[in-house]
Amino acid sequence: MIRILFVSSLFVYLLVIAANLAVPTSEEAEAIPSGTIPRRVVGPGPSPVASNREAPREPRVGCAINLHHTNRLDRYFEAINVMVDEVGFTHLEIITPVYQEHAGSPEVALLHGPGAGPYRDQLLTLLRHAQARGMRTALMPIVLLSDPVRNEWRGRIRPDNWDRWWRSYVAVMDYFVDVANEADVAMLAIGSELLAAEDQTRRWVALIRRIRKQYDGALTYSTNWDHFHVPQFWQHLDFIGMTAYWNLTLEAAEPAHPTLNELLARWGNIRADLLAFAHTHERPILFTELGYPSLPWGLSDPWNYVNPDAVPPAPNLQALGYKAFLAAWNDLLLREAPPNGHLFAGAYFYRWDPYHLDETDTGYGIQGKTTLELIKEFFKRSNRRINK
Repeated sequence: MIRILFVSSLFVYLLVIAANLAVPTSEEAEAIPSGTIPRRVVGPGPSPVASNREAPREPRVGCAINLHHTNRLDRYFEAINVMVDEVGFTHLEIITPVYQEHAGSPEVALLHGPGAGPYRDQLLTLLRHAQARGMRTALMPIVLLSDPVRNEWRGRIRPDNWDRWWRSYVAVMDYFVDVANEADVAMLAIGSELLAAEDQTRRWVALIRRIRKQYDGALTYSTNWDHFHVPQFWQHLDFIGMTAYWNLTLEAAEPAHPTLNELLARWGNIRADLLAFAHTHERPILFTELGYPSLPWGLSDPWNYVNPDAVPPAPNLQALGYKAFLAAWNDLLLREAPPNGHLFAGAYFYRWDPYHLDETDTGYGIQGKTTLELIKEFFKRSNRRINK
């Protein structure tokens, strides 16, 4: 009897210890922004790759949309319908914000409402609508600075307390994991362009393992086009994600007026470097953002959409950039994946702008521009090729 009581007491004691380990300390609880603690969804155990990794037979050619300004959510529903019915997109990436006050702030938090991020039900509804229209969805949270100092941005964050920042970031990612599970999202990005934090490999690996325990979709991270050699955690993800804002005019005799052949030569060098990197790391390259603002410098500095002097739009240069990309990667974009996959997973075009609908827009929007006609033609060609 004594032995039975002892074993029972030990079992209860171990349960109490396990429960206490699962509960954050008071310091950790204070570091988690209010309203971000999600309903816990437990999935299968951890694995080196996602158990239901998204693997379409051909590379995805998708479109990205920023889910800000949600006071006009109807425009986003209409945008998805046009993407499907008039263009042929089958992949949608929703980019949604997380906020940090400035680069030195010790935590990130979710903000909801017009001018900020979407409410949970808005995000879920939009994701479900896209899926109901036959689209495979991807979700990519990004950190925005609500009160930056001078030229600060998310790539330069330097919180005065990294431990506190990471606790808040993990809590926010738990929220998005929960949303991804509830909306059956096919792919989740664990971060975007957090360049100053990319050398913290141990933190990222811990976050990836935590997410794998809850979510069995595909995972990626989005680094910068000039920074993809820095992260050392690619082997723990399904895709090597990056933005594609290279200067395409380096091979041009006149950078302000590049020719298609000059852009193709530049892409040839970039492509060779990327495919070699993908081969070494045994993970395919995925462009999480690929696009060009309709500005005179749109091909030399495609990351720069700021137009303080109200320079007239240059939609022809945007179209030339897309034409060069589709030509440079055409063989891989139209190729069915071999049984062991290939080194290029595709691209999400940045972006579909539901508020700017024609060629007067100097931003990244493609609707109402020559660019959209090029994309429509690509889908017509790809459908003929794939259906043969």
